[in-house]
Amino acid sequence: MFADAVRDLYAYNRWATERILDATGRLTPEQLNGPGTAGHGSVRDTLLHLLRPQLGWVSWWDGSHSAEDARALRLEPAEYPDTAAIRVLWTKVEQQTDAFVSGLTDEAMDRTYEYTIPNGPKTQMILWKMMLHIVNHGTQHRSEIAVKLTEFGHSPGDLDYIMYVFTHP
Repeated sequence: MFADAVRDLYAYNRWATERILDATGRLTPEQLNGPGTAGHGSVRDTLLHLLRPQLGWVSWWDGSHSAEDARALRLEPAEYPDTAAIRVLWTKVEQQTDAFVSGLTDEAMDRTYEYTIPNGPKTQMILWKMMLHIVNHGTQHRSEIAVKLTEFGHSPGDLDYIMYVFTHP
C-alpha cells in the first residue's frame, strides 16, 4: 500500500512538472534564460536544479550510478538553451524514474542506503524518506518557477496535489 502511495506522488510530481514545462514553452528565450529570481536564478536554471537531483538520486537507487557518481552528476546550462532541450532531459529523467518507481514494493521502501557525506561522516538513509524528499523538492522549485511564469503572463494553473487527484481519479 505504501509503495502505491509513493507511486501516486511520483505521478503527481510528473503531472505538475509537465504543467510547468507546458507554460515554460510559451516564454521568450529572454524570459526563460534571463537572470531572475526563480529560486536558482533564471527559469531554465531553476528547472535544471529541479531535475538534477531527481536524476542523481534515481540513478543511485536503481544502481546505474554509485552514490558518489550520482552526486557528481552535473547539468550544463548551455546544453539546455530552450524548453525543447529541457523536455528531452525531462523525458529521460521520467523514463528512468518510472522504471524504478513502477517496480517498488512496500518492503523495498524500507531499504537503507549508505553514503559518506563529502568531508563528513557516513550516513544511512531510508529509501522512502529520500523519495518523499524528491517530490517535496519538486514542489518547492515548481512553486518558484510558477511565480515567474505568472509574472510573465503564463501561469501554469493550480499545481496542488488535490487538483491532480480530482483530474486523475
